[in-house]
Amino acid sequence: MSIFAVSKAHCEQQGSSKNYISYVKDNEMKRMIVVAALFGAGICSAHAQSSVTLYGRIGSGFDFVSNVATASAQSKNVYRFGSNQYGISWWGLKGSEDLGGGLHAVFNLESMFTAGTGQLPGDSLFNRYAYVGLASDRFGSLWVGRAMSLTDETGFYLDPLGEQSIGIATLVYGRSWGSRANTVTYNSLKYGGLEFRGQYGFGNEAGNYRGSRQMSASASYTAVGLNLRGVYEEIRDANGKFSSLYSASREYMVGGTYTWEQIKILGGFEQLVSSGRDTIAQANNPTASTRSQQEWIGVNWQATAALLLRAGVFHANVNNGGGSGTLGVVGADYYISKRTLFYGTFGAMFNGGSAAFPVETADQTPLAGHHQQGGYFGVMHYF
Repeated sequence: MSIFAVSKAHCEQQGSSKNYISYVKDNEMKRMIVVAALFGAGICSAHAQSSVTLYGRIGSGFDFVSNVATASAQSKNVYRFGSNQYGISWWGLKGSEDLGGGLHAVFNLESMFTAGTGQLPGDSLFNRYAYVGLASDRFGSLWVGRAMSLTDETGFYLDPLGEQSIGIATLVYGRSWGSRANTVTYNSLKYGGLEFRGQYGFGNEAGNYRGSRQMSASASYTAVGLNLRGVYEEIRDANGKFSSLYSASREYMVGGTYTWEQIKILGGFEQLVSSGRDTIAQANNPTASTRSQQEWIGVNWQATAALLLRAGVFHANVNNGGGSGTLGVVGADYYISKRTLFYGTFGAMFNGGSAAFPVETADQTPLAGHHQQGGYFGVMHYF
């Protein structure tokens, strides 16, 4: 296509076709028209820059878990292919368009998948992010659509294991993980080290404003070597009640990290609370407990440029005879390039009372009061 055809198409898009016609009819104006068209195209390009990025990660390995309870009330070991233990695989598309004046239109589509089978977990294709919104250089950003929970983000930064399947999510059955549907999410700018976020999820049921409603708010503060974080979230069931300790409840999480040279210390506290009059007994909560308290401490050591060592201890108490659990974990990440790493993690769960926490989050449980060990190793690649 010639430069003159490009100039015509550009002018027509901008409502300036008359300029092009003038160029055709008046040979004396040719050079001026061409220069003006190129100059105009340069302005529009600067004003409406847009980009779309494809990204993701994929990981697979091997996994074992001991003392899995069977239907005959015995304990068996499991050796298996491991896809999601270090972290689930995903791919996504992220885009931005410059609208001028420091304002951008943004979108994000991101989907999890299981590398071992190629299947999608959950009930949707874009089960992590599916939002469109606006981002301002002065006021922050506003997303409308599916987005990851604020508890998930906070937990990632406070967990010594980086939210692997063995970590802070284990003793709460993954309560802080996952995305939230039908949400509006606000993300502030950073003000002197302080940032905050808010998220509201609609239940979308006529006449039932509280049904399946979700609300959360988080804040973080960063100074030299120090990062403090806190989050509150409430998720209601279809009837608008807090009826399940691990799925329809209030969640509070606070903690911090401190980095000194190659060492990072991480710690935190998490509490789940459901309603005493509404809580029902479930498979992971047979005593209909209404409160769980967890605390943890851990360390990350960047031993070399390629090797990161991790360790953490987690403890939870559950009321109403729910028992207690103590989890010890060690792990290592070894980067063979900027985008590819080998990983290995081992954990031991010690259950007290009637507790039956699995060593891996929401996995196959041991018999009540019995202990369980597990570990996995594999490779993860980012693209």
